[in-house]
Amino acid sequence: MTGARGLVARSRGEMGSSRFVAKRAAAAVALARAVAAARAVAAARAVAPARAAALVAAVLALAALPGAASAQGTGGAAPVATPAPEPAPRSAPALPPVRSKVRLSRLTCASGCGAAGALQPGGVLRVRGRGLRRTAQVNFGGAPGATDDVAASPLRRSRGFVDVHVPLGAVSGPVTVLDRDGVTSAPAPAPVAVEPATHAVDGPAIDVDVQAPTAYFDAQRPIRVAYVVHDDRPVSVRVELVRQADGAVVTSWSPGVVAPETPQVVHWNGLAGERVQPPGRYSFRVTAADEAGALRASSAQTEDPSGAAPGPDPSEFLFLGHQFPIRGPHGYGEYAAGFGGGRGHQGQDVFAACGTPLVAARGGLVKFKQYHSRAGHYLIIDGERTGVDYAYMHLAAAALVDKGERVRTGQPIGYVGDTGAASGCHLHFEMWRAPGWYSGGAAFDPLPQLLAWDRSA
Repeated sequence: MTGARGLVARSRGEMGSSRFVAKRAAAAVALARAVAAARAVAAARAVAPARAAALVAAVLALAALPGAASAQGTGGAAPVATPAPEPAPRSAPALPPVRSKVRLSRLTCASGCGAAGALQPGGVLRVRGRGLRRTAQVNFGGAPGATDDVAASPLRRSRGFVDVHVPLGAVSGPVTVLDRDGVTSAPAPAPVAVEPATHAVDGPAIDVDVQAPTAYFDAQRPIRVAYVVHDDRPVSVRVELVRQADGAVVTSWSPGVVAPETPQVVHWNGLAGERVQPPGRYSFRVTAADEAGALRASSAQTEDPSGAAPGPDPSEFLFLGHQFPIRGPHGYGEYAAGFGGGRGHQGQDVFAACGTPLVAARGGLVKFKQYHSRAGHYLIIDGERTGVDYAYMHLAAAALVDKGERVRTGQPIGYVGDTGAASGCHLHFEMWRAPGWYSGGAAFDPLPQLLAWDRSA
C-alpha cells in the first residue's frame, strides 16, 4: 500500500491538482489507520487467522467507498486560548476489558516445601495452566492492598507450566501472571500458602531478594530489596547497589547492627547524587561483619559446584526510566500515522482495542486534562526530571487523573479510545522538549522511545 507522503508527491507530478492530492492523501491515511486498527483489534480479541483476514478485507472494501476519501486523520491539537465548552463527545462503545491469554489452573510446590505442601521463601512454585510461555513475571499478591506484593521472574517456562523462585517477603495469598503484553491474568483458583523459611546452610550466610524483577523511576512503589542474615550473633551490615555494566557501586546504606534471622528491607528511589541513574541492570550486595570488622558473610553469589545452570540472580533487577503506556496487544501506525506524516502529524499513533488500559509512561505533574474536537479526551503530563511533556490523546473518556495532580510512572491514567477526529481506536502519543507542549517547546518523534520501552516491557 502506498504511503500518504509518496502518494502526494506522485499526484503532484502527474495531476497538478491540489484538491485531488488532498483527497487521495486523506484516503490513504484513513486506509492505513483502518487496516492497523483492524489488525490490533483482531490480536486483542484473539481472532482466528481466517476471521482476522476477513476483518482486514472488509476494512479494505469499506475504504474503497467514496466516503473514505473524506476521512480525516488526527494530529496535535493546541490548547484553546479562551477555553470554551466543547460539544459533548459521543459515547465510546462498551467493550469487554482486555484479558490476558494466560489461564491459571493449579499451584504446586516443586521444591522447598513445608508442611502440607506450603512453600518457603527460596523454594520453587510451579504454576500450571495455559499460555504460560507468555509469562513475563509471576506476582505474589499477599494480603489485600499492594503493601506486601512481590514478584519474580520465571525460572522455566512452557505452554503448560512455569516455575518461579519464591522471593523473600512473599506471604500467603493470590498468585497472578503478568504476560508479555503487560496484561495481568486472573488469579489461580486457590491461593498459595507460604510459611517462614527454615535455614539449613552451615555457617553465616545472607539471603537477598529484590521485590520485583523490573523497577521504574518515580513509580508508585520505590525499588525494594529484602535480606536476611543467617548467623548465631548480631552483625554489622552494609548494603551496596552495584551497576552491572561496570561493577561500580552507585550508592550504599549502613543499617548498623542487625539481628540474625530477622527480615530487613532497604528502599532505593532511583537517584544517586540527586541524579536519576541510567537504565540498565543493577544488583544489591549485602555484607556482614563482626564487632572487629572481620567479614563474616556476603550475599555475592558463587558458582554452583554441581555445574548446573544458574537461575535468575534474586538480588538483580532491571531499572527503567519509562514504562510502555499501553497495557495490552497493540500495533504501530505507519506513514501518515507516524511523526510528521503527511499533515504535520506531531506524534505516533499506536493502535489497540478500545478500552485497553493506559498508564503514565513517566511520572510527573498533570498540565492539561481537556476535551478537543480533534484530539478528543487528552492529557498532558510534565515528566519528572525530564524537561519533556508527554501527550496522550483520543482517550475513551476523561482521564482518571486531574490537572495539577502528581502522577507516578505506571499509574493508570485512562483507556484507549477513538474520541475526537480519530479513525479507529488508538493512542496518539506525543513528546515535547522544554519548555513544553505549545508553550515554546518543540515536538520530536516518539517512535524510537516507544519501541525501546516496548522491548524492555
